[in-house]
Amino acid sequence: MNKLRNYSLTILVAFIALTFNACKKDPKPEVPEEEIGKAELTFLEVEREEHGDHYHYNPIAEAKPAIIAFDSKGLPPIGTHLHLIEGKTYKLTLKSFDFANREMQQEFLEKNDIHQAFILGAPDGVLTYVYADRDKENKKINVGVTGYLTVDEHTETGFTFRYVLRHLNPGVKANITAANWNDINFASKFAGANDLDLKFELHPVHEGEHEH
Repeated sequence: MNKLRNYSLTILVAFIALTFNACKKDPKPEVPEEEIGKAELTFLEVEREEHGDHYHYNPIAEAKPAIIAFDSKGLPPIGTHLHLIEGKTYKLTLKSFDFANREMQQEFLEKNDIHQAFILGAPDGVLTYVYADRDKENKKINVGVTGYLTVDEHTETGFTFRYVLRHLNPGVKANITAANWNDINFASKFAGANDLDLKFELHPVHEGEHEH
């Protein structure tokens, strides 16, 4: 009787273990809490002034912003096409809205430990990007709500410019530096989910060539 009881107990333990393992799933990235609606990216030309190992970015009084608007699906109007000029620098600013059309980019800055933007799509050597965000204490933080985009080279044809705002899993941001701004492997290297994935056609050109 004892042998039978021990055998039954062994079967029960094995069944529980199998059931537990069958129910376990691979961990998934956290789902972003933000309910994001529309978004805008603004490009405003600035003067880049060299100061030793870094640059200062000065406003240009007559500069006019180019604004790319995106709907709640992250899509711009059909035919959107932006020309930026080789050798020039642009202040790139994100404005994001929630489902009720309230601005929410400040939330990304307040939660800078779990947000980071990546600028993708350009051929090597064409663009340089520098994060320019600051927190409430005026300390530099890397998020990508504000940054400076320099056009180092023109291209013969346009390409799909991609702005991704990543909602990172806790602790992941410690592995990211400012040098990862155009890391094409961001999704596999930095676990999380995308809050925004904005795309449009960008064409860096010579000055005076198709400027609009």
